[in-house]
Amino acid sequence: MGEYKIIVETTNSNKRAEEQSYFLKQNQIDSQLITLSFDRQKLYSVQAGPYFAKKEALEDIDKIKGLGLRQAFITRNI
Repeated sequence: MGEYKIIVETTNSNKRAEEQSYFLKQNQIDSQLITLSFDRQKLYSVQAGPYFAKKEALEDIDKIKGLGLRQAFITRNI
């Protein structure tokens, strides 16, 4: 597993998350859709990566933000 990942968006709308993931893949950014459950509520997290080097994550976050997804951020796996 890579050391870094980019959280692009977390939403309660599965449809919105699927659209975001598809949009990223159309723009050659590898992404996954992760389903999270909290107190009988589901959240959907669109994530890019994993990245083994911070430099790779920084390059993709610039591309992602350039596509208008400005809320994206890099996180480090523990």
